[in-house]
Amino acid sequence: MRFSIEPRAGYLLATLHGRDTAEQMREFLLAVRSACRERDMPRILISVRQSRAIFKPEDYGLGGYANELATPACQIALVGDTDEVNSANEYIELVARQHGMNVRAFREEPAAAGWLTGAAASRPTRRYRFTRIVIAGAPDDRGVFALWDGEELVYYGRADGGGSTIRSRLLDQYLSDPNRATHYSWELCADPASRELELLREYESAFGRRPKYNAA
Repeated sequence: MRFSIEPRAGYLLATLHGRDTAEQMREFLLAVRSACRERDMPRILISVRQSRAIFKPEDYGLGGYANELATPACQIALVGDTDEVNSANEYIELVARQHGMNVRAFREEPAAAGWLTGAAASRPTRRYRFTRIVIAGAPDDRGVFALWDGEELVYYGRADGGGSTIRSRLLDQYLSDPNRATHYSWELCADPASRELELLREYESAFGRRPKYNAA
């Protein structure tokens, strides 16, 4: 087993590799708790990689941590790299919430980080299905837009006006690859280039990288 605990913008990223036993999980959680106290950062993203799924809440030591972690300030996001680990995380979320702990399981790290930092709430919340017929109703104006794959924001783009509109740019994205997103959102603005750059910087600050397709 090996793990790392690193501060990010607004939360701690605790990554665990090669966990096989409950004892290793408890050792890891003790290190996470110490790091939270030392840095005074009650928001934690726990990313479990290449590890065996653990479904027993007692193996996490939740009962012993409940009083300390059941506070409004404390948030814990769980992410795994396999369906089995993610299913275990979802069960742990259910049990942890019964203990009064603010725990949520996610399938992707960006969505988890967005919940911890509140960045997801600051983005446009009204989303539309990424289909050709729905895109036809998008604004024929300048502005910025976002593509979403489920809960994960995967691309920011802009339409500078003239022949480039939110509708036309979304249609370009759809014709390029209709499967790259499930939904889209948009925002009208006078300076799309500046707004796009601002959104990308906010995302990088929160997640340490650009959205998937902007990075590519």
